[in-house]
Order: sequence, then structure tokens, then C-alpha cells
Amino acid sequence: MKKSIRLTREDCLETGLQLLSDSGEQALTVERLCKATSRTKGSFYHHFKNHDDFIEALLEYWQSKYTEQIIAAVDRLKDPIAQRKELDRLAANVDNQIEKVIRNWSNVDRRVRQTIKQVDDRRIKYLTNLIAKLGQLEQQIAYELAVIEYAAFLGLQYLLPDRDSKQIEHFITLVTEIISSYSSQQNK
Repeated sequence: MKKSIRLTREDCLETGLQLLSDSGEQALTVERLCKATSRTKGSFYHHFKNHDDFIEALLEYWQSKYTEQIIAAVDRLKDPIAQRKELDRLAANVDNQIEKVIRNWSNVDRRVRQTIKQVDDRRIKYLTNLIAKLGQLEQQIAYELAVIEYAAFLGLQYLLPDRDSKQIEHFITLVTEIISSYSSQQNK
């Protein structure tokens, strides 16, 4: 008898993100997850206490994968210019569909809304510090530029949903260059 590969918690969460991306939050049922993973409900309950536990874990996983892991990858680089380029590259490769679906979901679920707020605050704070460091700017000006840049990133997800990551990276880099140019002028 062939032994089946054990389904991990991360496998469940990745499948959850895929279901979310493909069909929205209504697809995040125990039944749909079990069907998508070809596992029983017992396998699901091995990893999660209940559906709410799964949703909370999914939101934490998304936050970790799409924010904290990106920040950690950028922080591994020591040169601020290299950090900036890497952040642009990684941001361009974020799954726009998942980001959009989660933002839409936040309109009807308080937990998701709180997670979005944490993610947005964390991303803007990180970007603020990077802009301040690169442009030797005051925190308030760096914050304002970070908000503008982050708003452009979010807008690109909606305006150019079918563009590939290279095209998105081009626009993100263009915004970065505009911000850098403005920063340089402020230091004269």
C-alpha cells in the first residue's frame, strides 16, 4: 500500500489562498478546502481547531508571506539602493488577485479589516524608513512620500490587473524614481 504524502498546515494555508484568489472568501469552507486538497475533515481539524482558527491562520499567513517575508528579504541586503530595487522587484511580484480579494473581503469582515490595517501600517512604516534613509529626509516628509508611493502600488493592482510583473515593476520603479528625485530636491 502506497503511503500518501502528509498534508501540512502550510499546504492548507496555500490552498486557502488559492481558493480565495480563484473564488473569493465564500470558497473558504472546510468542505471546499478538503475537496481541493483531497483530504478528509479530520485532516483539516488536525491543523485547525475550527473554521475561525483557519481564517485567522490564513490572514496571519498572508501577512507573513506578503509583507514580513518581503521585508526580511529586503533587509538581508545592506545597501539602501539595492534594498530599494529589491523592494520594487518583490512588490511587483506580489499576487495582485489575492491582494485585491483580501481588500474586498475586508469590507465585510472585521478580522480582515484589522489585518489589512496592520499590513498597510507595516508596509508604510517600512517604506517611510527606507525613503528617509535614502533621501536623508525628515520622518514626516518620508511618511508622506511613502503614503503616495504605497497608494500608487495599490492603484496599479486595480488599474493594471492583467499586466505581468515586469510591467508592474517598471511602473513601481518609475514612482520610486519620482520620489527619489523629489527627495534629492528637498536636500538642496
